[in-house]
Amino acid sequence: MMIAVISDIHGNLPALLAVEKDMPEVELVLCAGDLVGYYPYPNEVIKEIRKLGARCIRGNHERAVIFRNHEHFNPTAKKAIEWTIQNMSSESMEYIKNLRDNLLLTINGKRVALHHGAPFNEDFYLMPENIDEELLKYDNADLLIVGHTHIPVIVDYGEKAIINPGAVGQPRDGNPKASYALIDLENWNFEIRRVDYDLYEVVKKIEEMGLPENLAERLYYGF
Repeated sequence: MMIAVISDIHGNLPALLAVEKDMPEVELVLCAGDLVGYYPYPNEVIKEIRKLGARCIRGNHERAVIFRNHEHFNPTAKKAIEWTIQNMSSESMEYIKNLRDNLLLTINGKRVALHHGAPFNEDFYLMPENIDEELLKYDNADLLIVGHTHIPVIVDYGEKAIINPGAVGQPRDGNPKASYALIDLENWNFEIRRVDYDLYEVVKKIEEMGLPENLAERLYYGF
């Protein structure tokens, strides 16, 4: 069974569409949260996610929008959240309100745990150096999928694995290409894929919408 895993789209529609175009035929799309925040296409991204039929959880940016609470965000992220709140349609807002913070699924006989941050704290940045096989015990999972750091990583323990697909909409590993993962559960194979997209389209829209300029700058550097 082939699964595509995406995360941290952050309102970047051109990046999401490029990832979709790159995907081979898959039986399921999983999304580890942060559909919105930062970039100027929140409603379009949510519409596309629904069209994909993705099984999706919400991330810290969805929670910030829903609860109008961004006190722990940096000034740029705060401005983007405020913009997102003002520009979210009622339909999009209803969609993210109905998302769960995590999911536990049985897929092809494997127990799959989907979290945004970490199994013990959805807001925790689970950096590559902090990944440990012990994390699988929280959900008794065969496969743990996380996001939040925007840094792709695959740690395969043989019969179990932990994966962060990286960020579709705002990579932070020094590579500006959109990042996602493919998982072949039947053959226990994992792949991180990187995809070019039209950065300039997003940058132009950022300027039009009056979003912070540094949100555009960081896209060029993948950080």
